[in-house]
Amino acid sequence: MSLSLKTNKYCKWAWDESLGGEFETWGTSTYFMEIGHNLHAVRQIEVYENGNVLFYDGSHLSDNYGMLCDQRIGEKDIQEFEITKTEFEQVWNTKIPINR
Repeated sequence: MSLSLKTNKYCKWAWDESLGGEFETWGTSTYFMEIGHNLHAVRQIEVYENGNVLFYDGSHLSDNYGMLCDQRIGEKDIQEFEITKTEFEQVWNTKIPINR
């Protein structure tokens, strides 16, 4: 098993649990991630049921809502949930985050 990628990969998956607490009303979310060569997230988008959107990247690592994933993404997860760069960029370029 390789521990690095030659090119960035893009993934999308549904998270079927809410954030809880004061954010319970946001509902469940869909995550989009750009995964770098070291298998860590480079950019992350969270789109919630209620329409709220959060963006994280190297210039905005964390805030009161959450943070850029700091765990290595498994290669099996990347293969199972991979999307195109075009799909990721379309979301990144059209959604308006509430945390920026």
